[in-house]
Amino acid sequence: MIHGARKALFLSAVFLLGAVTAPAESPTNVVVMLGDSTTWCSFNTPGEKLTDHVQAYFTNRRLPARIVNSGVNGDTAQGGFARLQSAVFSHDPAVVTLSFGLNDTVKLTPAQYREWMEKLVQSIQTNTHAKILLITSSPFDNERHAVRERFRERGGLDEYLDANMCSAVRALATKHNLPLCDVHDFLAARFKKDPMLIRTLILPDGVHLTGKGNEAVAQYVAPAIAVLLAGPNVDKKGSATR
Repeated sequence: MIHGARKALFLSAVFLLGAVTAPAESPTNVVVMLGDSTTWCSFNTPGEKLTDHVQAYFTNRRLPARIVNSGVNGDTAQGGFARLQSAVFSHDPAVVTLSFGLNDTVKLTPAQYREWMEKLVQSIQTNTHAKILLITSSPFDNERHAVRERFRERGGLDEYLDANMCSAVRALATKHNLPLCDVHDFLAARFKKDPMLIRTLILPDGVHLTGKGNEAVAQYVAPAIAVLLAGPNVDKKGSATR
């Protein structure tokens, strides 16, 4: 038997050994989703927002990730750049998703949009260790959107978005070798296959997604985020770390 001080010393050693050898909980990775109203989703009920569905993807699979909704109604790439410190940097994210283009279509020229998207990528890469996932905007429903007439002579509202803003995001992904979720093409292909689906996934305003629309996009985007979180971290000098 172990008595007195020897027993106390033995129990202390066992306690310390257990503390050292017990498996540590996996750290929770922060994912900031930066974007406009289709990220913020004020038109959707709690639990039906895009970020809710992305969070559910990780929670249901017991993957350590916390999704931060940094969307703002009416925002553009320029507005997103202006709030990087509070909306992104302050969260020390492991991954940042960028999704702008819908409001930019009516507020910025294509050249201005490309400039601000470039600045967003460069600033995030300079000021954080986060990986970036680019996301193209979801399609407009030309038949129901309020500004459709303004773009009729330019080939159509959604066609203008795709040819100018979405194409710029695709080019940015190629230029910086960044992963891309082409939500516009993903949904447009589904609408082409089933033309009635657009009324199920897009709200009557012709731009914001329904809860089912957000769920569909989350099922496409969340696995791409998971791949980035599972890969090695890269420091600002380009060295791979864990």
